Amino acid sequence: MLARRQFLLQFAALALPLPAWAATSGSAKAERVLLSASWDTDASGLEQGVLRGVDSTLPAITLPGRGHGIVPLPNGQAIVMSRRLGSWLAKIDWQQGKVIQLIEPQFDRHYFGHAVLTPDGKTLITTENNGETGQGVLGLYAVDTLKRLAEIPSHGIGPHELIWLDGGKILAVANGGVLTLPETGRRKLNLGAMNPTLALIAWPSGKLLNEYTLPDQGLSIRHLARSPDGSLGIALQAEYLDAAAHVNSPLLAVLRQGKMQLAEQAEGLQGYGASIAAVGNTFLVSALKGNAIARWTSAGVPLAPIAMARPAGIASDGQQVWISSERGLLAHFDPQTTMLTALNQSAAHRWDNHLVIAQR
Repeated sequence: MLARRQFLLQFAALALPLPAWAATSGSAKAERVLLSASWDTDASGLEQGVLRGVDSTLPAITLPGRGHGIVPLPNGQAIVMSRRLGSWLAKIDWQQGKVIQLIEPQFDRHYFGHAVLTPDGKTLITTENNGETGQGVLGLYAVDTLKRLAEIPSHGIGPHELIWLDGGKILAVANGGVLTLPETGRRKLNLGAMNPTLALIAWPSGKLLNEYTLPDQGLSIRHLARSPDGSLGIALQAEYLDAAAHVNSPLLAVLRQGKMQLAEQAEGLQGYGASIAAVGNTFLVSALKGNAIARWTSAGVPLAPIAMARPAGIASDGQQVWISSERGLLAHFDPQTTMLTALNQSAAHRWDNHLVIAQR
């Protein structure tokens, strides 16, 4: 099955070395790189997933399809997740340009684009879908072997990104609320009757501690970032039946002091938050369809958006920010001056929604 997909759709992975001036903000001895998936279209119109770099010093890695979330591992390795409804996950060595291990999900399960490591680094937790019931699950895998160990409920439909809270004792899961099933692919089956939730799950018991919902059920809860003051930023994607309603729909909710509330924002951002990151106590969301980087304080107070065509992934080390775009741009954002500086661009490559910092 994987061989057939690889023939039809290719994906390559390559690290993006950070400029030397940027790498000095962390350890002086650690070399840091940016990792992101991208996708191209060949001469016949077939999509090809490709993950490329600022320069060409690191080799490409071919995988069966478009990648999405990436989890850095020690020693120049990473886990790459296929996008929803995903049929593979891969452990790669981005230094040597090779796939270490490629696995498929358990029968009647599909990967939903994201994963996270447990605090001890020994277990990978993936967001998945139960193809029979449509309910979300979290798959547990041994990092060293990628052996599936167990699963626990995500306590919702369509789980996407997940993040640790309370020092690794609580797992926050963005249950997007969008129902998709294997027989209908990426078609969204329950628009108009969604139930997106933010689930706070005790680790390792899997017990549901709290569940938060928004008054507007047409806003899919998708991506998560935590600021140093403990606020949780929640990037949203509008799923209204009326396309015109997306124009000014909210992009951000904030969970702060036990309450989740929608944040006010500028108009015309088009309701699609591709990625979110925190730099200091500021949240940044890539408004991909609104051609802007939307900004808020961690309390949800809106700041002036920064214009950028089709922004996608955002990576932050807490002090500096790097942003990619669907038009092949990689840029550095200075939160102090709000200046956006282009580092490299290749119009042939369209970056996927996520960008992470890894090191070796």
